[in-house]
Amino acid sequence: MRNFNIVLPFMTILCCSTIAQAHAFLDHASPAVGSTIATSPGQVMLYFTEQLEPKFSGAEVHSAGGGRVDHGTSVSGNVMRLSVGSLTPGSYSVTWHALSVDTHKTQGSFSFRVGK
Repeated sequence: MRNFNIVLPFMTILCCSTIAQAHAFLDHASPAVGSTIATSPGQVMLYFTEQLEPKFSGAEVHSAGGGRVDHGTSVSGNVMRLSVGSLTPGSYSVTWHALSVDTHKTQGSFSFRVGK
């Protein structure tokens, strides 16, 4: 019984760390998180660590004034694409929510800047 009390905490940690890896977290984005780019990107792309459920995942891009500037989101595999057309110089924020195919929800936000 004494060995069980020692092994149980380690098995719990191992099990939980495996489960945590199943969430769809933002791996990287284009434009990069916090970056400044010279010209409008045309689209914003979000890359996740897991496959996404398209019907329950999405994102929006907003200007510094709060207006929505994207033209919708498309999701394929682990990539989210947002068409933004031609953005004027300024700061933009991206908010996203994702549901991985194993039903775990995540959400987040980041910003980028167009121009100097």
